[in-house]
Amino acid sequence: MDIRLSSFKRGHGLKELLSSETEEFWHTDDNLPHYIQISFNKRTYVETVQLLLLYSKDDSYTPEKVEVRTGTTTETMSLSTTMTFIEPEGFVNIDISSDCFILQIIFICNHQEGRDSHVRQLKVFTHGNKEILI
Repeated sequence: MDIRLSSFKRGHGLKELLSSETEEFWHTDDNLPHYIQISFNKRTYVETVQLLLLYSKDDSYTPEKVEVRTGTTTETMSLSTTMTFIEPEGFVNIDISSDCFILQIIFICNHQEGRDSHVRQLKVFTHGNKEILI
């Protein structure tokens, strides 16, 4: 499995995104949209994606609109879902229910027209609520 981030600030990259510590987070470092792209080694059923978003701590860095795309290649990815969050506090669940080789989570816009994003945790689940990223 390979996980790519569109950008990150030093000390706020993939390690922090996958950490169970809520004080650590992925901090983007470029213009919107931002993305997380997961490439699986084999076709994988993805039931749900969870993102830990804390508006009370991150204000304008908090994602507001997110798209999720899935597919077998980057060229054949299609839109799975679009979600809008209003001042989220805690884990947000994004239902995917799709077999895929590639999962892309795209951060379209942030609260208060913020440019960079903070995501405090990423979890991906398959059948039976089994976590894929540990």
